Amino acid sequence: MPDAISLVQKKRFHLQSAIGNMGLRVTQALQQSVICLHTHDLSLAAEIIAADADINQQRRDLEQQCLVTLAAYKPAGEDLRALGSCMELLSELERIGDYAADIASIMLKIGDIPLPSEPVAAILDVADNAITMFTAALDVFTSNGDELTARAAVMLEAQVDRDEAALVQRVLDRMQVDAGFALIGTYLLWIVHNYERVADRATTVAERAVYVTAGHTPNFNLDDALNPLKE
Repeated sequence: MPDAISLVQKKRFHLQSAIGNMGLRVTQALQQSVICLHTHDLSLAAEIIAADADINQQRRDLEQQCLVTLAAYKPAGEDLRALGSCMELLSELERIGDYAADIASIMLKIGDIPLPSEPVAAILDVADNAITMFTAALDVFTSNGDELTARAAVMLEAQVDRDEAALVQRVLDRMQVDAGFALIGTYLLWIVHNYERVADRATTVAERAVYVTAGHTPNFNLDDALNPLKE
């Protein structure tokens, strides 16, 4: 029995590590999307979209490994929670990769039309915080961190939401007085929302990390909303 348990744990840690490696590819795609937006590099946009297919395939391969491990070793307790969370996070990571590809697709739609520097700078701030959250949350999951560490990893969630809301208002205000800005403004709103969704899914990653080690799933968004000291 100890040997069987040890083997289950070995498979579990292998899969968590593999998810970490997939997360690195997703992080790279996000970082490339930031460069693409900042430099208006349309050739890089095409590369991001092409690379997304590899991320999707990696998700399918790892998902199959999870299913085989669950069927073959019938894990229990923390190992079962970890493997179940791996299955869920594969979907989360693939979707986060899709956000990078979606941003790249929007950039191709924009084409050679120059983007105004002020809203782009604001979006880059949102993107930086969202990516920071994602990488920190992923590290908590792959290293089996505790709840305090998981909560700290996503502490920028409220800031991301506030910054997105402020940008949306500025873009809408300009669209009201400048009809010619409507199309570009819409594209900018799509882009910033994709980065905000990265932050949301980073929170899910952190919550699943807590579930693995502690056996319960916190709701960090709700906890923050109910915190009387929250700004």
